[in-house]
Amino acid sequence: MTARYADLHLHTHYSDGSDSPARVVERAVAAGLSAIAITDHDTLAGVEEGEAKARAAGLGFLRGVEISASHGKHEVHILGFGVRMDDAALNDALQRLCESRNERAAKIVERLNGFGIPITLDAVTAHAGPNAAVGRMHIARELHATGHAKSVQDAFNRYIGSGKRAHVPKARLSCEHAIELIHGAGGLAFLAHPGIGTTHTILPSLLTFPFDGIEVYHSKHSPGKSDAFLQLARERNLIVTGGSDCHGEIKGQAEMGKVKLPWEWYSRIAEAIARGAG
Repeated sequence: MTARYADLHLHTHYSDGSDSPARVVERAVAAGLSAIAITDHDTLAGVEEGEAKARAAGLGFLRGVEISASHGKHEVHILGFGVRMDDAALNDALQRLCESRNERAAKIVERLNGFGIPITLDAVTAHAGPNAAVGRMHIARELHATGHAKSVQDAFNRYIGSGKRAHVPKARLSCEHAIELIHGAGGLAFLAHPGIGTTHTILPSLLTFPFDGIEVYHSKHSPGKSDAFLQLARERNLIVTGGSDCHGEIKGQAEMGKVKLPWEWYSRIAEAIARGAG
């Protein structure tokens, strides 16, 4: 029997990716995947389109979102799988986060203008998908397109990354609130990419929260890190997830297919969601 794999961390142009949900599905099929999850930042806008395209292509699909959260001074990302699309509390919170992203983008553009970079918010918005929250990635694309940065990453490194002169802090929910919202919407909450940034330094504290699982496999996790997180998942009885965190070709070559989560873990997540729904 041919092995089957999933990629449960994918972004579309509804947040900071370059691809439509349909294109994400096309990439998944080309990569030989059997299931995916669309997990845009702080929005569910691309989920219904993605689910319809995935089902038509014969792919398994999880409804997902990646919520911006914080614990103390640390930024933490939380993946929610299997959430109800019509949950009022979750949608209200995501709407507020998206509005904050738009306000943040306007402030960053204003700062860039203030030191002589004449980009406009309208031009930045043109890089975003329909009804998408405008974020730093869209600003970085405009900086690159207008010759003010050598690449999208250079734009972050020079202007809009943390600590840079045009950086504006992002609005975030507390970890506890984000998990409550996901659980309240019938979903499962997973700690995203604990090997990135400072998340690993606060793992013992983070795992006092009622996470259902942890993202063991990620395109920026070394094999050693993945092994360590897998052992942690076993010790804590947490469900394992994994994904490429593909944003399309926005920073160069697409990451789709770089991480292949074994089918058994996708099945376990899907079964846990189904039990909760029941």
